[in-house]
Amino acid sequence: MCPVPAVPVLRLAAVALACSALTARADAPGREGATPKAAPGVRTPLALGDVDYRGELWTRYAAATCNLLTRGDRYPLGSFRASASGTPGALWWDWPGDQVGRWLSVLHVGEAHGWTPARAARAAIADIVLPLQTEQGNFGPPVPLDQRDVRVISGNAFALRGLVDAFEDTGDRRYLEAARRLGRYFEAVAPYWRVTPEGHMHEFYGHCLDGLVRLHELGGDEWALDLATSLAAGVGRTPHTHHSLSMYRGVLELYRVTGDPQLLARTDDYLEWCRECRLVSGGLPESMPTSGQDEGCGLADYLVVNLMAYSLTGEDAYLDDAEHLLVNHFLMNQFHTGGFGHRSFGQEIVGGKQWQGWDGRFGSENPGCCSLWGAWALGELGRYIVTRAGEDIEVNLYPAAYVRVRERGLMIEIDSDFPRMSHARIKLHCDEASRFALRLRVPGWAESCLATCNGDELEPAAPGQRLVLDRRWHSGDVIELWFPSAPRLVHWPTADAPTVAVFDGPLCLALSSAAGDVDAFRYVRADEDGRPLPDGQGRPIVLDADGHALSGLAPMADDWLSSPVADPNRLRILFELIDG
Repeated sequence: MCPVPAVPVLRLAAVALACSALTARADAPGREGATPKAAPGVRTPLALGDVDYRGELWTRYAAATCNLLTRGDRYPLGSFRASASGTPGALWWDWPGDQVGRWLSVLHVGEAHGWTPARAARAAIADIVLPLQTEQGNFGPPVPLDQRDVRVISGNAFALRGLVDAFEDTGDRRYLEAARRLGRYFEAVAPYWRVTPEGHMHEFYGHCLDGLVRLHELGGDEWALDLATSLAAGVGRTPHTHHSLSMYRGVLELYRVTGDPQLLARTDDYLEWCRECRLVSGGLPESMPTSGQDEGCGLADYLVVNLMAYSLTGEDAYLDDAEHLLVNHFLMNQFHTGGFGHRSFGQEIVGGKQWQGWDGRFGSENPGCCSLWGAWALGELGRYIVTRAGEDIEVNLYPAAYVRVRERGLMIEIDSDFPRMSHARIKLHCDEASRFALRLRVPGWAESCLATCNGDELEPAAPGQRLVLDRRWHSGDVIELWFPSAPRLVHWPTADAPTVAVFDGPLCLALSSAAGDVDAFRYVRADEDGRPLPDGQGRPIVLDADGHALSGLAPMADDWLSSPVADPNRLRILFELIDG
């Protein structure tokens, strides 16, 4: 367990020459299915194999993935047998198929990002788990179709998506046939899960939707699309955040294929509920509307659902929500092990010790699901850093990365101080000169956007807009972006609340219990312009009731390297406001 592990993988290319050799997911061997209809206004995400992380995002993703693929003690081969059979021996063995499915999806993004152990890890479990599928199609013990154990149905839903991911990666029809049998199982049990007493489809069942849609796309199974379409009519405001957002990933997949606007409207309604329940840090409770803890799995899905919603609508507000969550609460939820888990959840103070399973053996990390799903989401977000909108190229997020746009013979090199993102530098590497519009997002948190192209100053752009540069581009062209923003106060939970959070650019600043008494130091002073009063070095200060000052505020996500897993630091994120 090291905070910045040495990565035992073959890194993807960091220069344009090597970048041209990357393989797109569109050429994956398992793609044999139907050609979907395109939803209107869809942006095209890139193939994961065409994105090479660098800097802080690479460190985070490498730590998360190393925490999985190098931990044979936590995930031995026998644990996959236990997961597939629903017998003791895996961390969540009583959620049959769950570990198997998540693992296959983690390997799906991991292999695309260049993790060389992924292929062997997938092959090692295939002969173990596939023969354990029951005659009726589920993993775990044979159970009556009308059984109501949410663990059985949820674990199998993750197994379904993992199987189609494995088929896409390998072209091995054993995965496709297993996915078809499991899909038919979900068809058979639908009457028992379709409508809860609250009038909605149960979210622990409903997150089979994304697997069904991908089964249709990759295998050409029209019945799977028909089933998904029928089921999606029953989604609603269901409480468990992780399973509900996993379900809405499927709803958005279905919208991408069918273009039915009702699917987008239902997703938007759920995301509106999320906005009503979230903290100033962007985090969500494990169960809505309230819960005493967060969950890394739910945060991972919230990130990806917002990124998917952007790609399907082109509305930058989804990117603002995704970025806000990413650089604050989601990255705070990660531990120095690389894994994710559960921390206490409250309006004013987050991050302390909460649920710890397995007799506290892993502390607040949850390697049974959150560590897997956090790594998956960190890998998946690469698809949305740059997207294509018709002939235009969009830069949506600004972590350091190399991004290949294969259709244009283009590689985009991004350098930045992510996650602060006060400055970003974009350099283009083109096979040949060509004309297109480059559409650069100006984050909503910025005061403005100052820019140059090849040293020439451009007109400033307003926050929440796009800086559009339509010109003939040549290899070596450079765009410099500055997003000025001073420390500011955000009133929360309402715009007129007496409590405030302190932000520096996109980053929510917090007082960690490692730096001071988070119960005593709960006040912040503001100047006449409503900005936090700094100390002599420009750092925001907080005070206790006796007026003692402490310059201890830091970005809340910085806590990941110092917070103990067994007893996580508590983080004060809301302060009482004192004028002057």
